[in-house]
Amino acid sequence: MRRLCAVALALVLASGVEAAGAASGTAYPASAAAGNGDAKEGVALDTESIPELALYREGTNEIQFMSGALFSLGSGGGRYTFDEAPSILSWGWMLTTPKGRGIFRGNVEVLVDLYASGIFAGPMSGNVVVGPNVFVRYNFVQPNWRVVPYVEGGLGFVFTDAYTVPNQSMVGQAIEFTPQAGAGFRYMLSKHWSVNAEALFHHMSNADMAPRNIGVNEVGALVGFSYLLGSD
Repeated sequence: MRRLCAVALALVLASGVEAAGAASGTAYPASAAAGNGDAKEGVALDTESIPELALYREGTNEIQFMSGALFSLGSGGGRYTFDEAPSILSWGWMLTTPKGRGIFRGNVEVLVDLYASGIFAGPMSGNVVVGPNVFVRYNFVQPNWRVVPYVEGGLGFVFTDAYTVPNQSMVGQAIEFTPQAGAGFRYMLSKHWSVNAEALFHHMSNADMAPRNIGVNEVGALVGFSYLLGSD
């Protein structure tokens, strides 16, 4: 009888241990399980639990303002000085969530901006260049880094009244096209605010749609700030 009671008690204790183990197994958070899966099986991480991914994850936005100066390259052969002081207001969309390893880890962003500039040196000093642009940017996003470098390229069109000056051959009509490329970085001041700096190559021409089309090539620097709308 004692032996039978002992066996029954052992079975009860074993059942209790199994039930406790099952209950504790369901208590693990989804983010922890996802983290373990990522290391072994490539399962996506819970981006909401990672601060820099929460700001740069797919679908989040930013507002950016940049200003600076662009200086024309070359002279002679129909080229004249054509220097600008642009201000650029942009709205950005994060197209992807940061992924990858090493220095190339990052995400893709598209920005739509309004470019407005005054010509401070050139055939029509003090006149305007204004129009929309679309940029594609790659942000090099590293865990816990305040500095986020980026490279970008874009295309747009502008209205300029420089074409009304007859003694220049660079700008031939009111509407000119503006392919551009740049590289820069942002420094995160807080969870949402950053100060930005970049170098920019800016071209302006009309694809031979007008008789005068030597074009304008400029390089310069821009500084400004951004507000990233991602969650904390």
